[in-house]
Order: sequence, then structure tokens, then C-alpha cells
Amino acid sequence: MTLRPNAKTIYALKAMVDLARHEGVGPVSLKTVARRQGIPLRYLEQLFVRLRREGLVEAQRGPRGGYRLSRPAGQIPVSRVLRSLQPEKAAPRKGIKPPPGAADPTAALWRELEQAVRSRLEMVTLRQLADQGVRADGPLRHNYPFHI
Repeated sequence: MTLRPNAKTIYALKAMVDLARHEGVGPVSLKTVARRQGIPLRYLEQLFVRLRREGLVEAQRGPRGGYRLSRPAGQIPVSRVLRSLQPEKAAPRKGIKPPPGAADPTAALWRELEQAVRSRLEMVTLRQLADQGVRADGPLRHNYPFHI
């Protein structure tokens, strides 16, 4: 079984790690991030509205404007980025429900897996992901084995 994040998650993490890789050089334009990471600019603009609202990035206007991380990359866990992408009010999960009065024998397993993934994402920071990158000007590469 393989964990398959959606496009929003992949794009947001790639963009945030790109900012982490260029931490300390000033604001980075979304156009530059989009080009380096192969992310559609319009989609990235929508993501950054939310990331800014959640306090993960700061914007600077003007000809040398762009975005930078609001805190050092080593202080931003991946889990914080993912939480910022969640809808304000999460929809209830749909699925097969056991008959009334019957216990769901798999419920504990899913809770344990969810907790394990959450714990792992709390331990990995944007700095750690940025340090995994091959080149500072190209697409992100990683060697984390994400298998469930």
C-alpha cells in the first residue's frame, strides 16, 4: 500500500520546501517557485492565500517582492503545512458502516495508522526536506521511504 497525497498537498509542500531551500536570500516570487517546481502559477497563488492566512508565509510587495517563510524552516513541521490545507470544517468521513450494535473491527487499526502518520509528519521539518534536495534551482527530490 502506498500513501498517495493529492495535488494540493504535493504542490504546497514542494513550494514550501523551495522557500526553505532559499531561506535567507529574501523574498521569492511565486512565478520563480512555479517555474522551478513545475507547479501551475494560478494554483500556487491560490495555495499561498491559504498559507499566508495560516501564518506560514509572509508576503512582501513591490518589484523585489515575493514570499518567505514566517519562521525558520527547521521550526516548521510538515504536519503544520498539511493542517493549513485542511478545509475549515472537515466533512465527515464516508464509508461502510457496520450494522447497528456491531463494533467495527478495523476502526482501531485505522486510528493507529492515522496516529503513526501524524507522528511522523510532526518529526519532519521543512529544513530536513530542503536538505534532501539535489539542486537548489531544480525540482525537489527526496529519499524518504513513505510506505504503509
